[in-house]
Amino acid sequence: MSRSAILRPRSRRGVAALASAFVLAGGALTLAGTASASGATTPTSTTCSDATLHGTYSYGYEGWSVAMGAKTPSSTAGFDHFNGAGTSTGVTTFVDNGVVINNNTPDSSTYTVQANCSGKIVFNIAGSVAHFNIYVDPSGQSFTIIQTDHGNVEAGTETRVS
Repeated sequence: MSRSAILRPRSRRGVAALASAFVLAGGALTLAGTASASGATTPTSTTCSDATLHGTYSYGYEGWSVAMGAKTPSSTAGFDHFNGAGTSTGVTTFVDNGVVINNNTPDSSTYTVQANCSGKIVFNIAGSVAHFNIYVDPSGQSFTIIQTDHGNVEAGTETRVS
């Protein structure tokens, strides 16, 4: 969920990059194993919608921001409160290369969740925008997320806490 730097064009983007690389590698292996074992790549018995995401979710990621061939470590953590109707509000802290960029900075998002439990989310942190694909657990207890903006390697999981 890249809400990286407000002052940089990579909002939350570079955050889960480090974690993203590790999480993605592990997640990709897990998903590949699951897909191979079940023969399915999306949930088939449960239907999702925007309403699947509701309540407060916590997250914490590590990642990398990539610019002009240079990689810098980044991390982010915070909360998102989803209303079940396509929007959320939250708070995020982002650290890029050891420098705190956002410190408990308010954010908002718009999201869509398709019947197959995949979707998209766009975060806005003080005018900085970041785009992600999301993959929602049909129960709504958690979802995985991967940034789709150029120059950022970020992925992670958000888990409902209330």
